[in-house]
Amino acid sequence: MGFKSKLLNLKECAVNSMIYKEYYNKDLDEKLVYLESRDGLDFTGNIFRIVEELSTGKYGDLKIHVHAKPQVVDRIKAFKRNYNLKIDKIITKEALATKTLEKAKYIFTDSGIRPKYVKREGQIFVNTWHGTPLKAMGKDNVAEEHRLGNVQHPLLSSDYLLYPNHYMKEKMLNAYMIEKIFPGKILMEGYPRNSVFLKESWLKDKLGLEDKEIFVYMPTFRGIFMDRDDEGQKNEVEEILSQLDLRLKDNQILYVKLHVLNESQIDFDKFTNVRPFPQGYEIYDVLNMADVLITDYSSVFYDFANTKRKIILFNYDEEEYMSYRGFYVPLKHIPFPKVRNVDGLVEEMNSPINYKSDNFLNKFCQFDNVDAAERICRHIFLNEHVCVEEEIENDNPNILIFAGALYKFGIASALFNLLNNVDRTKYNFFITFKQWEENILQNHEEIFKIIPDDVEVLPIRFNLIPTVKEKLAYNKFYLSNDRMDCPSELRNLFKRSFDKQFGSVKWDMVIDFDGYNHDETLMFTSSDFKSGVWVHNDMVSEMKAKHNQNPNVLREAYSQADNVCVVSPSLVEPTKSISGRKDNVRVIHNLNDYESILKRSNEEVHLDENTIVYNNEIECVLAKDSIKFITIGRFSPEKGHERLILAFNEFCSDFPDAQLIIIGGYGVEYEKTCELVDSVEYGDNITLINNISNPMPILKECDLFILSSYHEGWPMVLMEADTLCVPIISTDIASTRAMGHYAGQLVENSQEGILKGMHDFVDGNVLCCNSDFEKYNDVAVDEFYSLLQ
Repeated sequence: MGFKSKLLNLKECAVNSMIYKEYYNKDLDEKLVYLESRDGLDFTGNIFRIVEELSTGKYGDLKIHVHAKPQVVDRIKAFKRNYNLKIDKIITKEALATKTLEKAKYIFTDSGIRPKYVKREGQIFVNTWHGTPLKAMGKDNVAEEHRLGNVQHPLLSSDYLLYPNHYMKEKMLNAYMIEKIFPGKILMEGYPRNSVFLKESWLKDKLGLEDKEIFVYMPTFRGIFMDRDDEGQKNEVEEILSQLDLRLKDNQILYVKLHVLNESQIDFDKFTNVRPFPQGYEIYDVLNMADVLITDYSSVFYDFANTKRKIILFNYDEEEYMSYRGFYVPLKHIPFPKVRNVDGLVEEMNSPINYKSDNFLNKFCQFDNVDAAERICRHIFLNEHVCVEEEIENDNPNILIFAGALYKFGIASALFNLLNNVDRTKYNFFITFKQWEENILQNHEEIFKIIPDDVEVLPIRFNLIPTVKEKLAYNKFYLSNDRMDCPSELRNLFKRSFDKQFGSVKWDMVIDFDGYNHDETLMFTSSDFKSGVWVHNDMVSEMKAKHNQNPNVLREAYSQADNVCVVSPSLVEPTKSISGRKDNVRVIHNLNDYESILKRSNEEVHLDENTIVYNNEIECVLAKDSIKFITIGRFSPEKGHERLILAFNEFCSDFPDAQLIIIGGYGVEYEKTCELVDSVEYGDNITLINNISNPMPILKECDLFILSSYHEGWPMVLMEADTLCVPIISTDIASTRAMGHYAGQLVENSQEGILKGMHDFVDGNVLCCNSDFEKYNDVAVDEFYSLLQ
């Protein structure tokens, strides 16, 4: 890290020190109310109406602080003048906003919240959200499903979620996978912002528009949140507006408002009857002037329906839009007229209502009422129970599992084997991962497909956020070559990080199933909940061979965890040697999902987009009438691929048509392995496959599986080979000895031993094990259940 980066990092830690000093050392300010709209990018809707109600003075001497980006400040000041709002402070700086959050008694947001915020005991957090959803969101929006944590964090920190209809409650809780664990209360109450639609418009007279017919056009944004086409939509909308301007009558005005996430500058001076929204007034006050609303896929039509005035859906690009965003309700089931071109739009604008909307109103405007803001404020601030409250009822234990980067083999396979075999009706399982992991970013669609439908996902939203003292302690602890106990500052950091990530949820157990991510390991073992850490390998050997583990971190985690779960009896002693404890070490065997293996083996050989096949076409190799050996394991030093290739090369001097297939995933040795294949005499007989989601059809066609590893934990691939009745030879190491007959025939842990095993197979001395995996799994599942007691 360069000097500039170090300086920026130090400044950031200093800011964090200021924020978390408030978190740890200051009492809550019982009078302070913090509010923000659209992450500070706007000041409108539900949040505006709550401020308006609080400004009446009916709730005591409150201090109202609003967080907003600098570009929104002038708008708020105009609102203060036009609506006589009582706002004591407008906060534009991120750090100050978070500091205010940490001392505020009351918090209101309609979307997210500052990423460094950690919920404090005694705070009352209300999340109103910002609209009934038409468009797929959360897990239902494939493009953004791996970023669920951005929304889950504020939702799970909330004491109250506000929903104006049961449809929205169902969609929100399910899409963000919190329907089993939301710890707060749900208010079934009208949207404060919708109350204006149940009143006569006062703004039309104020602006002198009594004799005008008013249309409002509010299109939604295009693209996905992280990859929007702002300029493209601007040009598209400008062309539409130009055509409409020529067709509007003298007494007609069209007001235009683009989505807050997609606002672009449009030159309205070129138009005659097309205008931007008047400044200084809340959006829905302007919309309430409208005789007709024109929109497309925006949830605004759910709100405006309260007026019973005309709504037109201008869905000119529905097919394109649907290609990256799905709808919960097909547009054809929505009663409002749909038009695809300007001619059709103009015709509908000048036609009376020709549809019925009673059923629509009963379903989607169910709880909207003229006093919604007042009722909510009375409920929250005066403790008058005037709103309908609901709570999540689910008595199943909640189990949170950190899954690592979810690469295709190894740990991810072991986790999904487990989840596919346990009784998921008796436990609520949630898996988490770092949403910025490269493998998650690249392969999240594929990953989400193999997660069982009733297993929920709670991605980790952000990395550690240390103070200056915590950063110094972190560096010393992680970089020290000497034995060092974990300082209290670090335990504070890891516990706070856990609480920040997962809100106010109560967990019956938190499990670090990965065991290789230091920060997450210590986060889980530092939480207030019963914890388990999985050990998949001989970590003493890992440290010696790969230097990829930190002895201080492992010692702290293994000594603090309630359960340290090793996947093989052979791992008990090396694990104990790290922590000095044996009383919390338990053997929990990995499961073998044999039914899935058999099913997947019957599929056609399929190469994924990111699959790399080196040296030969796999179909040609499988079609050869010759001996075919195979191994499966990441391209990593402990897998022993080098000595396997050298032994195979020697074997080919007697059997020159023999083939070797090495299937691997992530790992640092792939390029080196390719170079070795090119250098040996029979390299043309060796095929390397890097990344393939289903290797089972290939494994099924091979004659012998070879495990050439120097050390392992409990190599699941041996049981996968046995399931497909492929004979096995394995190097004689602690884990394969512990596996017994599941490891096939053991050979000397050397290149010569592997070569001898190949010849033993040719001589008919290596046969399929035919293990009883149903019985094996029953025992392994019971081991896991005992952990949860």
